[in-house]
Formats: sequence, structure tokens, C-alpha cells
Amino acid sequence: MTVKHLLFLRICIVLPLLTCFTATPSAASDSLAREIATPAPQGSRQHYLTQLDNGKLLLSWVEGEKPSNSFRFAVRLGGAWSKPHTIVTTRDAFAAPPRVLGLKDGSLAAIWMVHPENAKDRYAADIYIALSKDGGRHWSEPRRPYPAAARIYDAQMSAAPLDDGSFALVWTDRRDGNRYRLMAALIGTDGRPTAEKTLDPDVCSCCETRTAANGNTLFTTYRDHLAGEVRDIALTRWNSKGIDSNRIVHADGWVIEGCPSNGPVVASGDAYTMVAWFTAADGVGRVKAAFSADQGAHFDKPVELGTDANGYVDALLLEDGSTVVAWRGRAGPEEELRLARIRPDGTVLARASLHRGGFPRWPSRHLSLAQAGDQIYVAWTDASERRVRLIETPLTVLTAGGNELAMQ
Repeated sequence: MTVKHLLFLRICIVLPLLTCFTATPSAASDSLAREIATPAPQGSRQHYLTQLDNGKLLLSWVEGEKPSNSFRFAVRLGGAWSKPHTIVTTRDAFAAPPRVLGLKDGSLAAIWMVHPENAKDRYAADIYIALSKDGGRHWSEPRRPYPAAARIYDAQMSAAPLDDGSFALVWTDRRDGNRYRLMAALIGTDGRPTAEKTLDPDVCSCCETRTAANGNTLFTTYRDHLAGEVRDIALTRWNSKGIDSNRIVHADGWVIEGCPSNGPVVASGDAYTMVAWFTAADGVGRVKAAFSADQGAHFDKPVELGTDANGYVDALLLEDGSTVVAWRGRAGPEEELRLARIRPDGTVLARASLHRGGFPRWPSRHLSLAQAGDQIYVAWTDASERRVRLIETPLTVLTAGGNELAMQ
């Protein structure tokens, strides 16, 4: 491991003078961020992190090379990983990072998107779901949870579990030719989908979507496609009965004749709903975050977390209402994995740089954040090492007045 690829964690605490420092290995052991070994082997990619109940952390990934590759996962608890489980092995290429959701009834849902091997259209895709009632040892028969009329578009899907044990699935559909719809369905505990819903009839074609649930209310954020090729971030609030509201989070006014392939993220709790995103409306890459105190009906003025950014954001909403946001920033010819914690009033509590080096392009370009207990976990695919990597960071140090933080 070299300093080039895994820096000592640099953290900037927002004090009256906005001081910034680089931590050294002499920092206290309980304030160290450290890399965690994972079961994901050399060649692993397309990772996804999520928290299960009882402080468990689930990491999924794709491994293998042509003519077949596998969707696998493992669970971490008490500092140890379970034996990895294989959900599916296929000759089809995985389009988007597949994921495993922990459902409220204790079962697991696996969701994956593939490019059919013999499809005439390189962007054509199919989404499959399967359920497991025994922790992932056995899975139901995979099914496509949408009607035959659907035309799934490459790499855009999101999902979120609901309190009743079902989960929501959102995808981009191009059955209307050159116009891209944002579609959704609820998947019951038996794996059967409800009738599909149109969340937005015209969205940006290849920017990722994100969906979060608060109780049985759903929030889906995405890059909209407005008149004049304006591609700003929108949020739709919906439930089993239909759409409750649909609005632009902030009018950045980004006019671009094409999809920037860089979507937003949403998180929602009892007090706040938060959306974070990338924009280059003025030609400068910026990462922003905005909070809503009324379940997404209105958003405050966004907080700018960083310029010289490449985006690909992920975020967590914490119990105290603050948010941890991760994104890819530029550092000269290389990129950095950056992290910040902010309050709803716009106060930036801490900034950190976790990794410097190359990141892969589509479809493994994304970061992934999760919380398990009092630890924050950040996963990424390292382009030079060709594998999924994972860092563990104590939440307590990502706060004003926190200890110096160093990579262990």
C-alpha cells in the first residue's frame, strides 16, 4: 500500500479560522480510519454497501470474467465477514451495480440489471429480482417485475425497503422512443410487483436515480430533462397510491445537450430530507447538498461542499440530522475520494480526503456509503488494484473539535 493510493486521512475541521491539517500516524488509535479487508477478490467491481439490522454491514460485488461473471455478497458483524454467497452467475454483463436489500421482515431482496448477451441494442437491459428467507443461502426464482411493454434503459435503477416488508423499484424506460420515462413498482413480500407507475414522463437518459423511504413514503431523486436541455435535479415524493409531489430541488440551470452520467442521492429521516448532487452549470464541477424540513415539499438554499469535483455522490442522514456526503474530487492529474459532514443549517463540521488515485469508468465508477453502529464505511473500486476496497471511519471524529484522524 503506498501513500499515493491510500493517503493518511486529511481532515479539515470548520473552526472560526477554518484550519486544515494533515494527521500523522501518532494520532490516538480510536481516531484512526483504517482499510478493512473484504472477501471481494482481485477483479471485483460494481460494489454496493448497505446496513442490515443489528449493526450488520452487507457488501455486494461482481466478480469473474467472460464468458461468465457472478453477483456475490458477504455480511460483516463483530469485525468478521461471513462466507460469501453467490446469488447468480450469468453470461450477460451486469449493467448497473447489483444490490442486496435488507427488508423489514428480515428477508433479503437481490436486484440486478444485465445486458442480454444477444440483444441487438447495446443499451437494452433487463432487471431481475429474487428473494431469500434464509440469509441468502437460497433464493427464489428470478423474475422481471415489469410488463412486456417495458424497454429498460441501461444502468439506471434504484430501490428502497418499506415498513410493511415490501420494497420499491425504480427504473428508466424508453418505450417512447427517444424520450425516457422514470417508472416504478412496489414489490410485495411474495416477490410480485404492483402495477407500474410513471414518476416522470421525461428524464435525463443515463444519470443514476436514487430512492429512499421514510416509513411507507418514498422519495426518488434524479436528473430531470426540462425544456431547453436544462438538466437539474428533481425529487418525486410518492407512495402506493401515487405521486404526492414533484419538484426541482434547486434551479442550477445546467444546460447540456447530452446526459452527464452523474446522478443525485436522497436520504430521509423524521426531521429532515436531504438531496446531494453534482452540477457543472457554470463550467465548474460542484457538489451541493440541500435540506428540507417538510418531507421534500421545500428545500433550503443548497450548501456547496466542494468545487473541482467529478461528482458520483453518495450520502447518509445521521440521527442528529447531519449528513455525511462522499464524492470524487480532482487532485491535479488524479482524483480524490472526499468526505464531508454537514448540518441542516449549512455548517460544515468536517472534511476529509480518504484516497487519491484513479477510479474506473462506467459501470464501476460509483462510491458507496453505509453506517453500521458508530462506524461509517466507504467503498470504491480501485482502478489500479482492480478490486473493491473499503474504509472504516469512526463517526465521532467527523465533528468539530474531533481528534486528528490518520489512516491506520
